Amino acid sequence: MHRRELHAYPAAVLEARGVSRNGTAEVRERPSVTIVYLAYNRREELRESLRRMLFESDYDSELVDAIVVDNASVDGTADMLREEFPQVQLIVRDENIGVSGWNEGLAAARGDFMLLLDDDCYLPPDGLGRALAAAEEHAADLVSFKVVSTFDRGHVFTDKYRTGLFSFWGCAVLCRRAVVEALGGYDPQIFVWANELEFLLRFYDRGFVHLHCPHVVAEHMKPPGDPDETKIHERGYRINARHFAYIAAKLFGPRDAFEALIALLARNLRDGLRRDRVAFKAIPDTLRGFVNGLRHREPLRKRELSRFYRRNFESFASPWWLARRPTDLLRALPRELFTGSPKNVGRRDAFFEGRADLYPVDHPATLKF
Repeated sequence: MHRRELHAYPAAVLEARGVSRNGTAEVRERPSVTIVYLAYNRREELRESLRRMLFESDYDSELVDAIVVDNASVDGTADMLREEFPQVQLIVRDENIGVSGWNEGLAAARGDFMLLLDDDCYLPPDGLGRALAAAEEHAADLVSFKVVSTFDRGHVFTDKYRTGLFSFWGCAVLCRRAVVEALGGYDPQIFVWANELEFLLRFYDRGFVHLHCPHVVAEHMKPPGDPDETKIHERGYRINARHFAYIAAKLFGPRDAFEALIALLARNLRDGLRRDRVAFKAIPDTLRGFVNGLRHREPLRKRELSRFYRRNFESFASPWWLARRPTDLLRALPRELFTGSPKNVGRRDAFFEGRADLYPVDHPATLKF
């Protein structure tokens, strides 16, 4: 077992384990699993995922059941489920309430573990069994995965936006019943995106263990998207700006919340000047999100947790931590005034390299507080 303290925060412990704790195999009763889907107008993708998870998985089918929360789809999703998957428990909502719709499925789930899946995501045949074995091996309460595109398996979503041990891609995540019972699910104030971050902060505050398991690959039926990284997707950028600010104001200690707000506003300004002017539109969203977070304030009990995120999670990092040093910028400025903004400059790679254990790519690792 490898164990070490991180960045002078003794309550944060990172663990990477390759063998069982006592070096011997243990025989345990295999846990039951409830697969909980949230569906919205992806009938064909949901059909594909259910077929793979219920009929092609090598995990004991008697230990697996499924629940689908139909978030007010209008494409016949509910009818398809009734006709083709009568064994699946269906919860139909009259209104689309976003990711908090998962909470109804979680409340009805009866498995020892719950596998939350988007309607356009699935695990490979051996994925569920490997994930459960890893959870037991590492004493983990939540397991996150590597996520790839089924349109281009060379496109790794978890490399595109690196959540590391700080968050997870919510299209596929496995967690124990105890986690759901303690946390209650996703925050209804967050309609979509960044809900995983808010959830995991509360998760760590309760002392649970997160395992990132890149050897289990979640298959996301989603195309890679626009390869031009200079352009900003306005809707997603503004939603994330609002939600990151909301999370900081709701959960962080006062100093960390204020510093995170300054960092988020500075990022809006930087991106507007260097990448795309639509980033300026996110400034009011950032401020509104922060005010809303103050209205719903429930600060973390472990104050070192917000400081840890503020210093080590890229989305809360001050932009100048990742930028070029002032001397380097001054030397390059005369040339760049005529040639335009350069690409791939700054210290972003160094930021991740200095925190490689927190952003594991090719090995399993766990984090607890």
